[in-house]
Amino acid sequence: MRVLSPLTLCMIVAAPLLLSLPASAQSAPSDADKKAVVQQQKENEDAESLCRVIKEKADYEKCLELYFLDQEQFRAFLDAHKPKSAPKG
Repeated sequence: MRVLSPLTLCMIVAAPLLLSLPASAQSAPSDADKKAVVQQQKENEDAESLCRVIKEKADYEKCLELYFLDQEQFRAFLDAHKPKSAPKG
């Protein structure tokens, strides 16, 4: 009779355990991960739509940055950089 190496014994024991893992635990993203991605995409779209009124690229990028870092500063920045409407007269 042949003696099996410790590595071979580990493989024999581990293989059925690995095969018994549920499919979702192996690599599929969870529902929470999917929801987080969707939420992040929505926030990105919201920020872009609010900052789109700013024409200068540097100010636009600063607007996007503030959206995610500080909502108070974001609102103040957005108000300060909105295009001025022509006075009616």
